[in-house]
Amino acid sequence: MSEYTADDLSRALAAAAEAFLTTIRGDEEADFNSALRSEDVTWAPAAAEPILFDPLTDPLPMKATPDREADQKFQDMCSLVYIGSIGRYYAETGEGAGAEEIRRFALKAGYRNGRAVNGWSSRPGSIRAVEVIGGKRYINQTAANWLPKLERALGIKIKGDTRWVEVDDGGNVSLS
Repeated sequence: MSEYTADDLSRALAAAAEAFLTTIRGDEEADFNSALRSEDVTWAPAAAEPILFDPLTDPLPMKATPDREADQKFQDMCSLVYIGSIGRYYAETGEGAGAEEIRRFALKAGYRNGRAVNGWSSRPGSIRAVEVIGGKRYINQTAANWLPKLERALGIKIKGDTRWVEVDDGGNVSLS
C-alpha cells in the first residue's frame, strides 16, 4: 500500500474541492472536453500508470492550450493532441489529414481554428513537425520522436499506432 504525506492528501482534497466547485458553478474555465481535470492528476505519485489516451476519439485528460503564458503541461498537451491526432489519423486511414480533420484536431488541441496551426508545417529549409503532401498533412520523424517525450512529461500514453513520413537529408518526403 502506498503511503501519502499530509501534503499529498491536502493537495488532493483541495483539487477535489476545486473541481466540485467548478462543476456546480459551471465556470467557463472547465470548457474543455475532459473526463479528468489536470489538477486531478498533478498530485498522483510518480509511479502511477500512464493515462491511456487516443487523441482521435477520447476526451482530453487535461486542458490543452497553445497559449505561451499557460502552464507548460497545457502547452505540451496541445502539442501531443495536435501531432498525435495527425499521426493516429495516418495510421488509421493510410492517408494524411485534410483541411476538415486539421480544423477538428486544431480545435481539440485548443487553437482558435485550423489556420492557427499553419506554423507547424514544414517549408523548404525549415525543420518542422508536419509535412504537407498533395494538400494532406502528415507528421514527420521529428514529431514522431517528440511524441514519447511529451507522453512521459504528461504521464499519458497514446492508445493505438501512430504513423509518420520519412524526410531524407535533401528534404524529399516519402510516404511509407
